[in-house]
Amino acid sequence: MITFQEMQAALERLAELLKAASSAESTIKGSVGSLGDVRQMLEARRLRQFKDVEAVIEYVEKVIVPQVNGIHDTLGVSADAHFSRVRTASEQASRLAVRVQALNDASAGGLLG
Repeated sequence: MITFQEMQAALERLAELLKAASSAESTIKGSVGSLGDVRQMLEARRLRQFKDVEAVIEYVEKVIVPQVNGIHDTLGVSADAHFSRVRTASEQASRLAVRVQALNDASAGGLLG
């Protein structure tokens, strides 16, 4: 069984954990914007300004690759932390649902349901 105070506390913990979803959303939106910047950097009209292939290679190595590495690192670190919290919230929600169902089943004729 579960008390209403326990249910409230569990729901507050869930709400806190699910804030990770909005944080992940902002990280992903920022990374999408950064990928758009990289796409613009690689457009043909921009690459045509270079005199030879060596200049393009240098541009890619010194500008594009670090940009892509930064996006990769940001997504990797942020996503792991955020999605771990979302998985924890999902597990807690499942446990809470079982406890609330037990409360409902135990109520007199389902009066609480």
